[in-house]
Amino acid sequence: MIKPRSRSRQSIRALVYITVLVMLLAGVVTAYELSIFAPSSVQKGMPLVINGSSNLPPAISVDIVLSRAEYTTEEIARQTVTLQGTKEFTVIFDTKDLAKGQYKVEVPGISGYTFLGDSTTIKIVQIIDRSDEVIIKSPRTQEMDGSLELRGVIPTQKAAGVQIQVVGPKNEVVFGPEYIITLMDGSFTREITIAGPGTYEVSFTDSRGFIGTYPFNVTAPFVPVTPTPTADTSMMAITATAQSSTDHPAFFVVTGATGDVKISTSSGIDWILEYPDSRGAIQKINSKGQQDPEEVNITANGATIYLKVYPYRFSDRGEVTIFAEGAGKVGVASEIPPVFAATTSPTPKSPFPWVITILALMVVGFRKIRH
Repeated sequence: MIKPRSRSRQSIRALVYITVLVMLLAGVVTAYELSIFAPSSVQKGMPLVINGSSNLPPAISVDIVLSRAEYTTEEIARQTVTLQGTKEFTVIFDTKDLAKGQYKVEVPGISGYTFLGDSTTIKIVQIIDRSDEVIIKSPRTQEMDGSLELRGVIPTQKAAGVQIQVVGPKNEVVFGPEYIITLMDGSFTREITIAGPGTYEVSFTDSRGFIGTYPFNVTAPFVPVTPTPTADTSMMAITATAQSSTDHPAFFVVTGATGDVKISTSSGIDWILEYPDSRGAIQKINSKGQQDPEEVNITANGATIYLKVYPYRFSDRGEVTIFAEGAGKVGVASEIPPVFAATTSPTPKSPFPWVITILALMVVGFRKIRH
């Protein structure tokens, strides 16, 4: 028979074992922690750097989620890191396209590790946008001429200075960071030497910190291209060149064509090409603009083709070259071809016959009144 005192000792001993076991299990459960660290605010356009540390086992994958945290929560970006032996990690989020406001950086639940003790897995970050403080006046798209024109106004930086840095299309720094002067009205101007076309990003920073980044698109310079006649298996284009303007068009004569003739102009100026069709009606061609030549196919059947060429804009003038593919000869007309004579401005008629008629009627009327 077991004595009551012995039973009491056994119960106490069992309770101690259970307590120790619970404490050991609790120690195992609470041993793992993970914490992230983020700035309370960051300027739009600057990188949002998130640092973290953990004592979780290596090779564990952890998601870092950036969300908009205003009236509703909207996930913006997510990055996954795999913990290494150091148990420290860093992720960077781009803020160039983020609107100003409140955001949340969070580590969602990790499979198999539901309880992480005194971990810090949520951080609130404010995105600050000062980009409207700089008013850019120079064109955001510029043609490549060896320099990038920067011109604008910073109303908050009157008679002060602002630091700028220019990053080129290959992510190379082409200028700065360097301070430039702002005038009494906050205006500034600077020309930056550049090597070629592409997108250039200009960043502004003042005494309060980063302001913003502004992209400029530099395009390749326009080079007028005169088409070079190329030989094919059947024919080669022949050419003729003349000066042309709106008030003094160029006239050409194309002969020696037995079939179809392909007529084209040079480019560089927006040309209008006129020619008479088989019925004698004047046809006008103007569909390509400045960068491409005007083209038309004309069925000659041995007849002479007359052409009239002049610029679309009154202010334009210059040389125009006619290419005639399939013709025997093309030349500049020495005088206005008769087919175009009717399209020239008519000579004003003399007003004197009308004046004489009116005077005669007045004399007759005067005589009738006297009689």
